[in-house]
Amino acid sequence: MPASPRARSTSWRSRRDLVRLLQVDLLVNLTLRDLRSKYKRSALGWTWSVLNPLVAVVVYSAVFSVFLRIQPTTGDPSGIRSYAVFLLVTLLPWQFHVTSLTEATRSITANGPLITKIWFPRWVLPTSSVLARFLTLLVEMAVLLVLIAVIEGHYAFSWIPVVLVLMSLQLVFTIGLALMVSAANVYFRDVQHFLGVALAPWMFLTPILYPLEMVPADREFLGLGYRTLYQLNPMVSWSEAYRNALYDLRFPSAERWLAIGAATVAVLALGAALFRRLEPRMAEEV
Repeated sequence: MPASPRARSTSWRSRRDLVRLLQVDLLVNLTLRDLRSKYKRSALGWTWSVLNPLVAVVVYSAVFSVFLRIQPTTGDPSGIRSYAVFLLVTLLPWQFHVTSLTEATRSITANGPLITKIWFPRWVLPTSSVLARFLTLLVEMAVLLVLIAVIEGHYAFSWIPVVLVLMSLQLVFTIGLALMVSAANVYFRDVQHFLGVALAPWMFLTPILYPLEMVPADREFLGLGYRTLYQLNPMVSWSEAYRNALYDLRFPSAERWLAIGAATVAVLALGAALFRRLEPRMAEEV
């Protein structure tokens, strides 16, 4: 006796749910694999995720704060005036951005033998690379909150929900970019080299090492103010929002949230569309 339409519909939903569970399981396993490989045979292990940004802060502080005499803004209303804290609250999210994109770009080409032998959703490869770095960011941000409390005597723990929302949105935004660059790199290997070149100027065009107020507001290019053009960089909004929450200890403005939300939705949609278009022939090109 043939199955009823209702039974067939239930069976189809069960299969679809099973596929989703298998995809999630694969994503978790690949993320854990990336984490284990990063700290494999390392005596310090996760300690490196804290030491690396601290060393960077010492170097950047010496160059920009001591030699070039770039002064941080005073936190409003926190009153914090520390270049190290000013730098760390944006440097940690930026390093997550850079390492995620760098590793995700090569995630598909580096797994060529696996892709040519077994079918599985390719999107899990760049996504797992980003998720592995996101777990590292969580540890780094937790240490940062403790440092702010110990060094400055300001307890930013009440701002954890805001920071978690910012981090979640940045995670989605970075996954969208990772889908783009990883798919494009399968067909054009120049992408990985271009990204390595582009990330350095991108950092200097983002208010990480200096306050946004240093960007001229009274100069124009093609009829648009420098600061207006500057803020077309989506990472400007993230940097300022993180700094508002963890340095100023105040809620980011509605304009910042709107810019972050729009960038996240647009980049994820574009990344997913591009990846779906390029995915069918990846096994042949890898």
